[in-house]
Amino acid sequence: MHMKSFFISFYIFLFFSGKLNAQGYNLEQLNLNSARNQQLLINNDSGVSFSVRYNTILAGAKPSWIKPSFSILPFILTQQVNSRNSYGWNDASLMQVKGYQAFFRPGVNIRYGVFEVQAAPEFLLVGANKYTNVLLGQSSIKTHLGPLSIGVSSENLWWGPGIYSSLLMSNNSPGFKHAFIGSNKPIKTPIGRFEFNIIGAKLTSDKNLTYENNYNQLRNINDDWRYLNAYVISWQPKWIKGLFLGMTRSLQQYGEQVQSQSAGFVNKYLPVLGLALQKQNNPGDDTLYRDQLASFFLRWVLPKSNAEIYVEYGKNDYGVNIRDYLMAPSHSYAYTVGVRKLLPKTKENYVQLEAEITQMSQSPDAIVRNAGNWYVHSQIFQGYTHQNQILGAGAGFGANVQTVSATWINGDIRNGFLMQRVERDPEGRLNKWTDISIGWMPQWKYKNMLLGAKVQLIRSNNYNWEKGNHSFNLHSRLMIQYNFK
Repeated sequence: MHMKSFFISFYIFLFFSGKLNAQGYNLEQLNLNSARNQQLLINNDSGVSFSVRYNTILAGAKPSWIKPSFSILPFILTQQVNSRNSYGWNDASLMQVKGYQAFFRPGVNIRYGVFEVQAAPEFLLVGANKYTNVLLGQSSIKTHLGPLSIGVSSENLWWGPGIYSSLLMSNNSPGFKHAFIGSNKPIKTPIGRFEFNIIGAKLTSDKNLTYENNYNQLRNINDDWRYLNAYVISWQPKWIKGLFLGMTRSLQQYGEQVQSQSAGFVNKYLPVLGLALQKQNNPGDDTLYRDQLASFFLRWVLPKSNAEIYVEYGKNDYGVNIRDYLMAPSHSYAYTVGVRKLLPKTKENYVQLEAEITQMSQSPDAIVRNAGNWYVHSQIFQGYTHQNQILGAGAGFGANVQTVSATWINGDIRNGFLMQRVERDPEGRLNKWTDISIGWMPQWKYKNMLLGAKVQLIRSNNYNWEKGNHSFNLHSRLMIQYNFK
């Protein structure tokens, strides 16, 4: 009741004071990748990699110390239904459960000078589990100092060039509390442009919810909070137009373990910055109860062809030495490869073609040297999750995904079709579980309202690796966004 009264009072205050500006989100399914597409269409040399993304789009107005700038964020309502089986990813607070669920998000943003405060909580209802929750959602407090931003936030992040999957950081799970310092626009240097973000985060779990990295089953394990230190950096070499090279790395430990350390600030809270890249330089790492992941990525924009290609290659365990990396490149690896092509009529009216492959199952190398699946760990029992949902590729650990799609886009109007195949953790399985699906993804606009839908029919063969257990599931999602202008 107190929160409801607060938001009503706050919205009334916004309408009668200050200056109102438009503000939006960057990782919602509605109008997804619109800015990225314009980079391919108008041949602009923006230097933006679209591999270091925050969910909130920074307001375009210049900071002012004279009068605060107020924005009412778009009101978001997302509803999702699975008719038979658990399905769905890259949906933030929503879960992989059967039945109906929904979340809605109001939001306000205030900027004064270099300071920015945003309140955008998320209200979650999962009907099948009779589960409700109120999350901080896409809220933040930031200070912008030229091209740098520093602050605390709970908004979703996306690292890497992938469209449907990201190995280390995506919007598959709810946003988590984190402190950060990063770029809010490309930083120009004599050797090219850089973007980066480094975070220190608190990850939590809920023993009453199923784990996505445990086949959506409950686990009776230690559910203490974990500290995550991670970074992403992207570089656009000045000598090669349209090429972006980057790296992501993460390390998580139990929070109590971090707090009990007597090390200096950097070793304690920013260990990912100084950690060795090969095990022989850190032989005691396996005894430290910490889990780490890393990836390298490339994105190459070809504006004359209105196209781009991208690759992300990651490891869930680092090599003993350089020779180990060279002799066994497939050990503990995962990768994403994608290509996008636009067929323009105008810069607002065009056809978007996409194809992406993500490979996360263990390679045959596992027969002689088992690396374990991504997003699980023998010492960090919750694995690479927040609120029991995977932080990276949401299709699930050990999954291989192939996606092709075609979408006609005319401004805010879209009509898209998708075909997708998911192979579920095939390593060592006698019966192979595969999901083959077709989907329709329309989007409409009515005045200030955007309405988007996704209707996906999934045929599961040998569901749950049970021979002959074939089934159909209808996965549907309705998204409504109301823009205050």
